[in-house]
Amino acid sequence: MHMETTSEHGEMGNLLLFSAMHMAETTSSLAHGAVTLLGSALLALEGLLESLKMVGYLSMHVLLRGKEHLCRGLVSVLEGCGIAVSLVVYFTNTVVNFALIATQNIYLAAVGVWQTVSSPLQKALELTLTFFTFLYSSLVGTSAFLWSPCKLLLDFLASLVHMFISIFILNIYGLLLTVTIALMTTAYLNPRLSRQAAVHILVYMNSFHALRRLYETLWLRFTVLWRTPRSLHRNMQHLQRRFRHVYLRERIFWQQLSILRLVLRTVLQIDNANRGRGDGDTREERRDPPDGRAGDGAHQELQDLPSSSSDGSLRTSPSSSLGKDGKLLPAESLLTLLKEQEERKKCVICQDCTKTVVLLPCRHLCLCRDCTNILLRQPIYQQNCPLCRQMILNTMDVYL
Repeated sequence: MHMETTSEHGEMGNLLLFSAMHMAETTSSLAHGAVTLLGSALLALEGLLESLKMVGYLSMHVLLRGKEHLCRGLVSVLEGCGIAVSLVVYFTNTVVNFALIATQNIYLAAVGVWQTVSSPLQKALELTLTFFTFLYSSLVGTSAFLWSPCKLLLDFLASLVHMFISIFILNIYGLLLTVTIALMTTAYLNPRLSRQAAVHILVYMNSFHALRRLYETLWLRFTVLWRTPRSLHRNMQHLQRRFRHVYLRERIFWQQLSILRLVLRTVLQIDNANRGRGDGDTREERRDPPDGRAGDGAHQELQDLPSSSSDGSLRTSPSSSLGKDGKLLPAESLLTLLKEQEERKKCVICQDCTKTVVLLPCRHLCLCRDCTNILLRQPIYQQNCPLCRQMILNTMDVYL
């Protein structure tokens, strides 16, 4: 009995263990199916997103290409309109010239007809003027004949006035002149008497304090007024020299600052380029050909730098900028780069101001504002870009 009970208990445990294993296997299969279904759903969602991404890229590309073609078509239409307008203006100018020439010919013909018609009138006018001239000469002769007695009467009155003046006025002046000559003769023959008279007069004048103070005040005012313009002129010249000196110092200072800034920028760019090329040279040193052409890249880049298109005298020859080893001297190369950079900033017409105007539609930055205004005031068929000779439709100011 005991053994049968033990065997029944063992069968029950095996049955429970089998059922638990079967349930665990079923649960794991269900979980595996759910995970597989979720992974397939995620893969489907990823494919859908990739397809949407490709559709977005394709639509953006189509829109950009359409916009570019639309802009090109619009530019072509505008160019055609500009050409048509220029042709219309040329035709209008030709018609106006023909009209002016025809007007001039009509005017010359009218003048000829008028001269032909007005010649009798001119003869009559000349006869009338001759008659009036004869009448005027007759009147002048009559007036001269009548003026002679009046002139004699006026001469008689003038002689009477002259006699009165010579008797009653000129004798007083003669008396004064005689007294003056007598006094001068006395002073010359007796100088002691003249000195004593002068001393007495000065003592008499100095006895009056008011006169002496007035004389001193007048003399002081005269000296001050005499010295003031000179002192003002001297101070103004000194002040102008000071201002000019300060202006020159300030200009030199700003020029040195700009040169130092350009030098530092160029040195930093060359240094960064040398560092970048240094890493590449160490890695590719074994790949260079044995003739040494790869080592000349830096020198070739320095020699291929763009030069000024406006002033050829600022370009330095390779023989003057090379040393004994065939390398560029740093100071001369930097100075050349700075000069070329400054010259590239200048206007191609005046060579004085900085380029600040972009010409459209050619997009050339080559003129300053003053030269652009002068160019736009020219006739429309002369409003062309000085570099590509394309017509200027619009301008845009830029500030570098």
